[in-house]
Amino acid sequence: MKFLRIEKIKTSQIILLIVLIILVFPSILALPAISKYFDFTNTGEIGDTIGGITAPFINGLAAILVFIAFKAQIKANEIFKNQEKAKNILDQIKIIQDDKVKIERVIAAIKDRPEALRQPAGLITINLINKVAYFASEIRLAYELIEEYNGEKDFLYRKLYYLYVIRYKYFISGLVNVLKKELPKLHNDYVLYITELLYEFQHFEDELNNVNKYKK
Repeated sequence: MKFLRIEKIKTSQIILLIVLIILVFPSILALPAISKYFDFTNTGEIGDTIGGITAPFINGLAAILVFIAFKAQIKANEIFKNQEKAKNILDQIKIIQDDKVKIERVIAAIKDRPEALRQPAGLITINLINKVAYFASEIRLAYELIEEYNGEKDFLYRKLYYLYVIRYKYFISGLVNVLKKELPKLHNDYVLYITELLYEFQHFEDELNNVNKYKK
């Protein structure tokens, strides 16, 4: 069963409903009733009767105003959460832009000695591959944060897209070509590492390929 979410109820609808109740309901009670049990026209003080009837609705209006304030607070919280999420995404993109692992040098070092991947795992080669894997994970994290974001995605996605395409795609594509050529010759120590890297790079090709992906 689906329940109506508080933040989707319009304030104008609530106010209109309570005003209609206050204006219409007492008038209905003042009309001649079809049964003596519901006949209020013969009371001594019709004003007191109507006043007594409308008092709960006036109190209800006060409760509605509290409800409206609560609804506004929910909306403000949602705005704040979106602002925080957008900031986290921009911070993540900045990590990629700062490139503290110096990914271009790392990729160049792997491409210069592809034969190292045909030998048992060495500390230097493993360290280079781990740096590439770390860098790739940072890009994936930024993309996943954008995917989960409920606000305006277009600007954030474009920022990540252009950063990847202009600065890193050329170097990564060159590394992918080398790794694919070496794949049949890989030492068993590197098979899992390289397979995961190629899968990650393919993910970038699939998801970071359309600058207008989120354009409305």
